[in-house]
Amino acid sequence: MSEPTATETVARRLDLLSAVVSSSAQHPQPSQIDRLSELLLIAGATAAVTPIEDGRLLPAFTLDVLQEARDLMEAEDFRLSATVLDYAVAPALGGVPDMKPLNAIAEQLARQDLDLQARRRALIEHEHLDAKSNETVSAALGALAVLHFKHERLAAIVAADNARPCHRGKAPYHLAALQGQAEKAAAAAGPTDGDKLIAALAVYGLPGFLVEDSGISYVLVAVDRTADEGQAHTGPKVYLYSGENADLPADEHEDPWTAALYGGDGEYSNELFTAQAGIPLDAECAHAALCLASWLTAHGDKYPR
Repeated sequence: MSEPTATETVARRLDLLSAVVSSSAQHPQPSQIDRLSELLLIAGATAAVTPIEDGRLLPAFTLDVLQEARDLMEAEDFRLSATVLDYAVAPALGGVPDMKPLNAIAEQLARQDLDLQARRRALIEHEHLDAKSNETVSAALGALAVLHFKHERLAAIVAADNARPCHRGKAPYHLAALQGQAEKAAAAAGPTDGDKLIAALAVYGLPGFLVEDSGISYVLVAVDRTADEGQAHTGPKVYLYSGENADLPADEHEDPWTAALYGGDGEYSNELFTAQAGIPLDAECAHAALCLASWLTAHGDKYPR
């Protein structure tokens, strides 16, 4: 038996999702649940049999019905996220939705975020959406709809909690929790201060590169976090330096790390921060790495390559 086409897989998922909505959606007006279920059933029934025109990846009629279903899910509270529709059409349109970290400062909220992300990741990595069993695919679609719904609700709670005065200036919990590990990585690295900083940055998933230019040295980190040093030079980037150096023997390090933002053309933009002074070098490297990871998390997407 030949493998199903992309549109046939979409049709199957939409058909199964229609049944999930009928059995799992919650709404004070049952007619709204019926309406949503019917829209998904129609979209599924037309996905694989209606002619595809104008270079589309799914039939225009199917896309129109799906948009109506999405509008309904976003306007009404079914206790299911409209994001589940993107999982249903992914075989034809490509890619699956992500679940971005919420960057909660409070530990309890951060752990809830991490739990939801882990449960979603398990469903994707175990390929439950591609299972032969309709029961397995239905369960995965239902779980994803609920997980994203909970994540969206949690996002609103996190935004309000992060804005509290007591959290002003604090790093997201999932980053702050790595500071001890970053300090240990710096302690194990050397012999230069730049080596220690690069080791601390790596704990946060930030590739750092030691650069020397006309007698001045600095650690280069690409805003897009690329691990390719050549590419790191060609996009928006951050230079970290101590005075005019980043390659001094560790015991000669004096000035705290300063980070400055530069454009892809090498043009200076502005200073981002200076690490805490008066603390041991390993701790200073960990603090600088935390500051940069926090800045990139909050602002990195504003500086595309």
